[in-house]
Amino acid sequence: MPEARIPSRSAVSLLQSCALLLCLFAPSAWMIATIPPLWRDVDAYNQLTRDPLVTTFWGHAPAYSYAAKVPLYLGEQLERWRGIPVADVAIGLSPLSDTGVWLLIVAQHLALAGASFYFILAISNSFWVRLAVSLVWASNALFYTFAHCVGSETLSLILIVLVVAKGLRLIQHRGNPRWIDWYIFTVGLWLCLLSRQVNLLLILLLPATFLLSWAQNRISSRFATGDRQKRWLQRLGARRFRQSLIAISVGIACIAVAHSLTHHLARKTRFHPHSRMGYTFLFRLQFLKPLPPPARAALLEKVSARASSKEARQLVILMGQMYAESADPDAERFTQRAIPLLFPGETIVPWEKFDVALNQMAYAFLLPPIPEHLDAARTDFVAALRTPATEIVDNLFETTGYFFEHKDAMPACASLVTFRDASLEAISRIPSQHSYFYLWRGVTCNKLFVIWFLSLLILLVIARKKKVNVRAIPSYGIALVAVGLLITATNSLLTEFLPRFVLPIWQLLLLSFLILAGSAADVLIRGSGESPPGSLSPRAVRGCRKPG
Repeated sequence: MPEARIPSRSAVSLLQSCALLLCLFAPSAWMIATIPPLWRDVDAYNQLTRDPLVTTFWGHAPAYSYAAKVPLYLGEQLERWRGIPVADVAIGLSPLSDTGVWLLIVAQHLALAGASFYFILAISNSFWVRLAVSLVWASNALFYTFAHCVGSETLSLILIVLVVAKGLRLIQHRGNPRWIDWYIFTVGLWLCLLSRQVNLLLILLLPATFLLSWAQNRISSRFATGDRQKRWLQRLGARRFRQSLIAISVGIACIAVAHSLTHHLARKTRFHPHSRMGYTFLFRLQFLKPLPPPARAALLEKVSARASSKEARQLVILMGQMYAESADPDAERFTQRAIPLLFPGETIVPWEKFDVALNQMAYAFLLPPIPEHLDAARTDFVAALRTPATEIVDNLFETTGYFFEHKDAMPACASLVTFRDASLEAISRIPSQHSYFYLWRGVTCNKLFVIWFLSLLILLVIARKKKVNVRAIPSYGIALVAVGLLITATNSLLTEFLPRFVLPIWQLLLLSFLILAGSAADVLIRGSGESPPGSLSPRAVRGCRKPG
């Protein structure tokens, strides 16, 4: 009988990679075949239809507006080539087509699958660990629903997965990482900054990781029993400190280049990118509404005295007047009253000057935050940690239904498949018709944090028992969660609570948990990691065993 051929290692690796990709892309394929494209209300509409310079001027990060134009343009040309008429839109707006929107959605799903595949490969060398992580990843509908939704949060989510994976590769190096690895990480971080402003806080991720690892090695070296092990820990700590300085430099460079690019793109136009933090902060000021009138008046008088300009004081006083008139000073009504107050007789609104005044008013509330403001931010922060992933998913269907009550604000959407034969009620019912969206029902950030903490302890215990140095992986896991909490706290300080603002902490906490759990399984199975001098790695121990 002919001998059975044993598959080569490369063939086995290819089959394993295909299995992982199939697992990761299965939810995407199901959504593409079953669920219409979702929309993140009028913000997503503006990001797709308006000139990226315009959306950047109005406070959106530019990356998504530019990237989305490519599939939209290709879809429009394909429909014209097939003889399908493309709906006319107002001057200055880009037309939307079903083909273009579907190309964008498919591209987002493919990018998510590629990013998650790269992330899972970085976690572990064991196929079975990778498969287990892939199944956990695919069971969570949160990331896939964002990939099925139009809006800048989707690009931010995908880029963060890539940046976290590349950061993990950097800290896994036994020696100093190659400069090409630093360059790739820098480009990914730079794109993150261009996808959402709050991603600015991601620049703290690697510096915090390396500094935590440096501090841990310094402390361990003081309690080391042998001179050889002590010198090894000191050298390792010095390397981590140098890497932290490189990471800080990378973050500063990303900020400078991102800021320079947005201004350079608009240099020869009348659109000048600028901070609109003050307008965003108007939504945070809803905490004033439930206060008793005397307490609110005293608070606004105190804030007015802290304002750095006459215009900012006028805005604070206007806020008090509107409350005294029993008028709800939401962002739109307040803006309508504030513009003629600050710029009487102006036929063209100087929006940049207006945003400067709003920013100054916001700083009067923020520097330092008043107790009532902190109480409101604390309440929203706690609410964010109690928000399950399923509530964030439901919110994306609600924002898609925004069109039916604001058709005039999104006219180009009327002919799209998501809306032309649908209703608000029909779209809102979609999640309840598919059990996949509720596989993680009841899992909140608080509960996931408990699981994360247990995985951290397990990794540390296993590494200590096997006498394996897991490098900076525990520090990286802690830094990921810390940055996620910081982003959530920043959102709570600057604006009102919305379910989609919980995405950063959910994402970074889940990524951190998967890294810690995968690393613990890898050490348990293979004993991977660095073994300190004076101890034998599991591989060395196996090599010392006598045959038979």
